[in-house]
Parts: sequence; structure tokens; C-alpha cells
Amino acid sequence: MPVLNNKSPFKYQSSGFRFTLKTKIWLTVLTVVLLFAFFILFYFPSVQEAYILKNYNTEIQNLANTVSLGVKIALKEQNFEGVQTAIDFVKKDPHLEFVSLIQIDTTWDDNHRHYKIEKKIFKTYPEKVKVNVNMLSNQDRIIKRSAFTTPIMTGEILLSFNTLEIAQNKRQILITSLFVSAIVFVIGIFMGFLLARNISGPVLRLRDAANRVSEGDLTQRVENNSKDEIGELSLAFNKMVKDLSTARIELEQRSNKLLEQQEEIITQRDQLTETLNELKNTQQQLIQTEKLASLGELTAGIAHEIQNPLNFVNNFSEVNLELVEEMEEILMKENNTEILGLSKDIKQNLEKILHHGKRADGIVKNMLQHSRNNSGERQETDINKLVDEYLRISYHGLRAKDKSFNAAMITDFASDIPRININQQDMGRVLINVFNNAFYAVNIKSKENGPQFKPEIKVSTALNRKFIEVKVWDNGIGIPKDIKNRILEPFFTTKPTGEGTGLGLSLSYDILVKGHGGKITVDSKEGEYSEFTISIPA
Repeated sequence: MPVLNNKSPFKYQSSGFRFTLKTKIWLTVLTVVLLFAFFILFYFPSVQEAYILKNYNTEIQNLANTVSLGVKIALKEQNFEGVQTAIDFVKKDPHLEFVSLIQIDTTWDDNHRHYKIEKKIFKTYPEKVKVNVNMLSNQDRIIKRSAFTTPIMTGEILLSFNTLEIAQNKRQILITSLFVSAIVFVIGIFMGFLLARNISGPVLRLRDAANRVSEGDLTQRVENNSKDEIGELSLAFNKMVKDLSTARIELEQRSNKLLEQQEEIITQRDQLTETLNELKNTQQQLIQTEKLASLGELTAGIAHEIQNPLNFVNNFSEVNLELVEEMEEILMKENNTEILGLSKDIKQNLEKILHHGKRADGIVKNMLQHSRNNSGERQETDINKLVDEYLRISYHGLRAKDKSFNAAMITDFASDIPRININQQDMGRVLINVFNNAFYAVNIKSKENGPQFKPEIKVSTALNRKFIEVKVWDNGIGIPKDIKNRILEPFFTTKPTGEGTGLGLSLSYDILVKGHGGKITVDSKEGEYSEFTISIPA
């Protein structure tokens, strides 16, 4: 029967063998530490080794499947370079021993009752490696196969990887396990020392008081006059409970205040939502205004551009009337040679009339497309022709507003550019905006510098790898360095109020980058030149 120890109110004595609380704590800590160390040193490495080996086998099998799929696709398309490309996929792996393309043939006997499968090595990398088509994985290497079947050939990919990486991982896991076990052991000893101190009644009272506090009773206090850590813990507990009681009151006050603020935030959110909707409506109106402004400039240029081909139509029509009258006179004289000559002239004139009539028809169609809503339809387009048309339209649009304006237009269109699939209406808006800015810049500089300045616009096209580049260079006023990075932002403009909305280049950027996967870059020196480069995927 245990009795209470007079020296310590929390130790019990027994007539037999007994474990003190300190001993029990030490035994518990050492047991946990030893179990954890056993886990780290023995069980954990074995699990990790199996996991690494499984992952390594899976990765190699996935590589074999990937190469097999690539070879299969290449053989189906009869792309023999693609077969080499598929094999090259794994060449750079430092742990690769070899990769082989195996051809599998099925041979029947004369009676077609029995057959045998023959495997032949079709291609191996590295070529100097001797490969056995029936070799299997062992401790030093991992071999994986992936079969494929095509109309041309039936075969399989044979991949062999060494296991050096697995061995390195094993050693690293063992070293890490030893290191972690040592740390755990040291920490366990330290924790056992701390826990083995005299932990007694004050801890139990603290536990009971904490339970009551957790139930919401903040009037709890722990009486303890000891000067050790337990006594300090009791004082800290009492202070904590007092602070919690104060914090509860403050929290309730703040909660009420937060509810009021939440109502204000909801009101502000509703106001912001309404403002945002108004901004969106305004933005749509501004975009429509920009389109209408662009359409106005386009229409003015088209009106001027139509004038020339229509003059040809009228002039050659009058000439044809005179030629017909002469032909009637000649017919009366029965001179066949002259009749044939006059007929040839009439035919040439009619061809010119047809040519310029089609030109006028194309200009009118461009005007109608520009004014319609964008359907998003893409068409194969001759980019050189499109650039040339919108360059002339932009130029005559400015000429229609300012008769005194003149500029030299130099074009250099590459002849090797293929037709590309684009939305002609959208790309026309991009070109119009860039050309308009270029003509605007040289016109402003011309007015500032007088007759000695010669406005010049250079437009070129070129095929640069996967992109078709349209470069638009002008010797105008240029773009200041501090705002060059902002000119593609919505609503940003360098033009005076009323002359620009700041949406032209922004819309062009969206059409080119988001709509066609292209890009636009700007190079400029203030007072000297500007160059816009439009890159369209070929």
C-alpha cells in the first residue's frame, strides 16, 4: 500500500520497487526516441528506396512510351527524320546506356500452322553498344520496352538506364537518416531532462483552471506561492485570464464597430459597382467614337482615291465614243486594216476601264468592311497589297483635311512573303492607326520647320523566321523617351485635346497581340524619327 512522502507531497512510496514520475518521463522519452530512431534508420530508408525505384521505373517507362509514340507518329506520316527526332528525345539524359529501335517480324511455316517472332535491331544509340533484344533489367541497369504498330513496321523501343542515380539516392537517404536520428536523439534527451523535473499539483490545477477558462469562465485564478517556473507559469496564467477578460470586452466593442464599418463598406461597394458600370459604358462609347473617327478619316481618303479611277472611266468612255465614230466612217470606206487597229485600241481602253473599275470597287468594299461590326472571320490575305492600300487611304485621308500636306512615301515590299490568314478588317484598323500617326508626326514637323523640311514615310515588309514584319518609319517629331512606354496604354495620347482619344494604338495592340498572337514594338528618337514594327505570325 503506497503512502504519501513527507518530503514531497507528490511522490508516493511503496514497500516494493517503484517508478518515480521523473523515471517514468525518462522511460517514455527514451522509448519514443528509440522507436523513432529505428523508424528513421531502418524502415524509412527501405520505404524510400522502394519509392525511388518505383518512380525511376515509371519515369523510364514513360520515356519509352514517349519515344515509341513519336516513332509511331513519324512512321505513320512516313517522316523518317521524325523517327530520329523521337530517338534524340532521350539522348541527352546522362544516365542513358542505350536506346534501340527493334523491328518485330512474324514468320509462318509453309503450312501456316506455326509461327515464330523474330526481333531485329533496326537502330541503336550509341551505335557502338552491343544490344541483346531479349535482355532484362538487373541490379546495374533498368530496361523498359514500349511496343508500337504501324502499316510500315511493327516494333518496340528498348531503353536502358543505369542505376547510378538510385545508388546515390540510397547513400544520401542513409546519411540523412543517420543525421536526423542523431538530432532526434539529442532533442529527445533534452526534452526528457526538461520533462523529468518536478511536475506536480500546480500543473494539475493549471489544467483544471484552463479547462474552465476554455468553457468561458474567465473568473478563474490559480493560487501558487512557489518561486520556480511553475509559480511563474501560474502568474502568467492569471495575467492571461485577466487579459482575455479585457480582450473579450474590447472584442465585443470592436465587433460592433466592425458591423457598422461593414455596412459602410457594403454601401461603398455598391457605389463603386455603379461607378464601374458607368466607366465601362463610357469606355464602350469612347471605343465607338474612335471607330467613327477612324471611319471618317477612311471615308475622306476613299473619296479622294475613288476620284482618280472614276476619271479614267469617264475619259476612256469619251475616247471610245470618238473611236466608234471613226470606225463607222472607216467601215464606209471598207478599210479592214484600220478597223482592226481601232478595235485593238477599243479593247485596250476597255481593259483599262475594267481595271480601274475593279480598283474603285475594292476601295468601296474596304470602306464598307471598315464601317461594319467585326465578324471575326479570317481570310487568306496578301499583306503587301493590304499595306499598300491602307497606306494610300491614310495619306489621302490627311490630304483631304489639309490640301497643303505632301509627303514622300517609299515602299519596299518583300516578294517572298506568303499569304497569311488574318482578319482583314481588324488588321486594316491597325495599319490605319499606325499610318495616321506617322503622317500626323511628319505634318506637325513640316509646319514647325517650314518648306526646307521634306516629310518622308518609309514602309517595308519582310519575312523574319516565323513572323511577317511590317516596319513603318517616319522622320517626324518622334516620341519623348519618358512616355514611349505608355503610348500603347488606353486613353493615353500626345495629341491636343479634341484631336485624339488615346484609343487608336491601344486597340491596335489588342487586335495584334490578343487577336492574332503578334506583337508591336516602337523605336524612336525625339525630334528625329519614329519606327513602328508590326510582327504578324506567318
